[in-house]
Amino acid sequence: MMLSDFICGPGMGAPLVTVALVARTVAQLWGKPLLGVNHCIGHIEMGRLITKANNPTVLYVSGGNTQVIAYSERRYRIFGETIDIAVGNCLDRFARVIKISNDPSPGYNIEQMAKK
Repeated sequence: MMLSDFICGPGMGAPLVTVALVARTVAQLWGKPLLGVNHCIGHIEMGRLITKANNPTVLYVSGGNTQVIAYSERRYRIFGETIDIAVGNCLDRFARVIKISNDPSPGYNIEQMAKK
């Protein structure tokens, strides 16, 4: 297997390759299968698990992705996405420009400032 076999979705190249290498090593050491997971779907599935939603429609907002995704018939389908700057990336950039912290997240800190 090649490292690219485990990279199944969006993300930054260097971290994905690094984590794939470590994951492959650990899987081989423990004799476990290694399954590729789409990064976005991993986040959405965590939300589905917590909320117990059967067929959610999700506004997925991440650093480089803004998508409307719906779950139906055991598959995720993208109904729309940005083609310029993603909302999460926009918030990250805005926070840097006005010099506010990324801890716990730029969006949270922008919201707290807006409330004032």
